[in-house]
Amino acid sequence: MSEMACLLAGAGAGLSIAIPFGPTSMMCVERTLVDGVRAGIATGFGVATVHLTYSTIAIIGGITIMSRPETQSLLTFAAGLLLLYFAAQLWRRDVVLIPQSKVNLSFRRAYCGAICFGFLNPVTPALCAASLTAFASQIAAPGGLLPLGVFAGSLTWWVMLALSISLVKKRLNIGMLTLANRGAGLLLVYLGLSMLAKSFEGVVHLTS
Repeated sequence: MSEMACLLAGAGAGLSIAIPFGPTSMMCVERTLVDGVRAGIATGFGVATVHLTYSTIAIIGGITIMSRPETQSLLTFAAGLLLLYFAAQLWRRDVVLIPQSKVNLSFRRAYCGAICFGFLNPVTPALCAASLTAFASQIAAPGGLLPLGVFAGSLTWWVMLALSISLVKKRLNIGMLTLANRGAGLLLVYLGLSMLAKSFEGVVHLTS
């Protein structure tokens, strides 16, 4: 049961990391529109690999600290604030679809390019840390299967996004992308407020 809980928590974290509509999402959308669904999936596969790497580093380096009652409330509070910050940034961002010239990308080239872009994006490690803290705190014993869940959740989102864009690309417009952006922002607001409430409960429990 604990292994399944780790996988499910990781999948939830992976989805919350991947769903926010930002530069990485635009890259996946643009590659799907220009080079086809195969390039879009390859891009998502690369980004999910970055999420797997960051979450593995976080689990190896921070799981002991995260499990201590005296620090868990502080980490949860910080994660909640960070998620609310990203939600505000998403809500205020204007989505602009930039047309690109036709470039034939191989699966490997699209995959490697997405990995490079993911590691160069400073938002990714911060969002990974916040989402992992949020979801890992919901289970009794976070462990090695959590990063695999993150990878699965993230990759699921990117495949769904690429397939959806390929199906509706003739009808795609800025309004639809903006609506997706707003939905992602609301999801982060919910997670952020949940983390703040959980941190306050932890403080009350430690002081009682």
